[in-house]
Amino acid sequence: MEIQESVGIIKALGDTSRLLLVQALHTPQCVEELAERCGLAPSTVCFHLGKLEKSGLVKKQKDQYYVVYSLNEAIFDKSLRELTAFRNAEEFAQNDRIRRYRAKVLHTFMKNGKVTRIPAQYKKKRIILDEIVARFKPGVTYSERQVDDIIGEVCDDYVSIRRAFIDEGMMKRKEGIYQLVAPQSGTEPEAKSTEQISTPEIRVKTRQEIKREYKERKKPSGVFQVKNLANGKVLLGSSLNLEGPLNSHKFMLANGGHRNEELQKDWNTFGPEKFVFEILEVVKVKDDPNFNLEDELTLIEQIWIEKLQPFGEKGYNKEPRIRQA
Repeated sequence: MEIQESVGIIKALGDTSRLLLVQALHTPQCVEELAERCGLAPSTVCFHLGKLEKSGLVKKQKDQYYVVYSLNEAIFDKSLRELTAFRNAEEFAQNDRIRRYRAKVLHTFMKNGKVTRIPAQYKKKRIILDEIVARFKPGVTYSERQVDDIIGEVCDDYVSIRRAFIDEGMMKRKEGIYQLVAPQSGTEPEAKSTEQISTPEIRVKTRQEIKREYKERKKPSGVFQVKNLANGKVLLGSSLNLEGPLNSHKFMLANGGHRNEELQKDWNTFGPEKFVFEILEVVKVKDDPNFNLEDELTLIEQIWIEKLQPFGEKGYNKEPRIRQA
């Protein structure tokens, strides 16, 4: 069974009215009978029968003046395991997306066959490393000078690249002699048939991998506000990491130690139920080497400052710049 066929069946069953119709169709019936039995309008029954028929769950045939609907027993006899044991029809599209992403990274960080700069993000850096390590031949040994010369053809910072080869397990070094580790990491596997696909082996991540993933996890940056519903005053803020500031404001206010005395006074007067903590806008990060997150955040912050004017009677802010790390 193809993946789209499975998706169509599962989607068709994801509705209360359709499940009622399926249950009622234990015997073939026409639209009017189904409408009366399920307590639905005939037009509603026709609509849902069309969805069920499109997915192959229901079939129809004409009986004199009526159209009689019945279940497609061939599909209902399938187990849930059979419905989900489809051939991955999207595998080609997935591999194509990976290839296009790789090409985009290479285009961004390499010009005329030379690395312009080494990406900070691990995923992109690994693509650059894979591109450079492909210049070395399996089974051949290299001196450190030879390794530097080969890397130097495409990247001036050959020391960092050579060290990364070792750290990533792409090459091994013994007594000044370098050699590729086989099989190479980062090569794209060929597409496998359903029969060849096996359950992936579970591997426990190392502490270093967990730390790296945490550091590289995309944290939302943007503008937020603490708003007093009683008088409409707001405290406007912005941060490169929105996960922390709102919780920090809540904690300080709840414990009576907020550094903004006016805000703390109103909190004590009106009570927590009169305050809302919300994100106003999140910065959309662009996959562009010239994109500067801080500059973009500053621009968005200024727009909200002009819009809300959170000063004096309108707000709790003392100065326009209120960025929080």
